[in-house]
Amino acid sequence: MKVIGVDPAIRDNGQAICILDTDTKKLEFRKFKMFVDFLNYIMNMDLTHDYYFIIEDSSLQKVTFIKGYGSNVQNSISRRVGMNQAASTITRQWIEVNNYKHICVSPLQKGSKWNKQYMLAVLKSENYTTDIPVIKITQDMIDAFALVFKFKPK
Repeated sequence: MKVIGVDPAIRDNGQAICILDTDTKKLEFRKFKMFVDFLNYIMNMDLTHDYYFIIEDSSLQKVTFIKGYGSNVQNSISRRVGMNQAASTITRQWIEVNNYKHICVSPLQKGSKWNKQYMLAVLKSENYTTDIPVIKITQDMIDAFALVFKFKPK
């Protein structure tokens, strides 16, 4: 089985996914500058594998994440959250239309952010392998990996 962690977003630096091959314990990371490229990737996946998606779905939370700022900052945050909620909804719908097994996880369920050192410690302790150089690991990749690690099927 391949478990795919998805942290949907629409932003300038794109989004990343983490793919765990549960047989080999190998991790693969992919970045998509444009959301449509991510959707095309899903459409063109190798159908000889069994896939399980774990989607961070910010639409499961009904509030803006950060409060206590002035209206301009709060409006900016709300716009970004709204964009992520739309990306989450489109991702979930796309995966459902293609009949892939999946779960959706709220940001609250996902928990606090991991840093690169914590992720590397988990990789080592679980004997996961990856070809990506440490220097190339981004926060988006770490977030996608955290979804895979915390919520993969047992």
